Amino acid sequence: MIELAVSETCAEGSEPQCTAVGGEWVILPTAFEQAAVDDAAVSDTAQRNAVDVTFSAEGASVLNSLTGQAALAGAEARLVFKVGDELLAAVAVMEALDGDQVTIALAPDDDPQQIVDLIHNT
Repeated sequence: MIELAVSETCAEGSEPQCTAVGGEWVILPTAFEQAAVDDAAVSDTAQRNAVDVTFSAEGASVLNSLTGQAALAGAEARLVFKVGDELLAAVAVMEALDGDQVTIALAPDDDPQQIVDLIHNT
């Protein structure tokens, strides 16, 4: 299970809910939507520190809806990925996704296998 939310960027220290996520400063979302995952694996692409995720049909529906919202919200909007209590990434979305697969780039100090294990156990 991965949780997703749309947020917006902020300046470090600008407000109490402004937090760092994968090199971006975003306002911590108050609510996340659960997106069920069929599979997660350490990415075998050129991206060295990433996780490939395949969502279930229901999870893909959540992903597609929120990427659409983020794309429409403009340049300051970010799609925030969370697993358990860990915020994984905050990414800019240029257009809505219509598939069920994404590659999540992780921070350099994140261990992709630990993230995969966390996804499988959440």
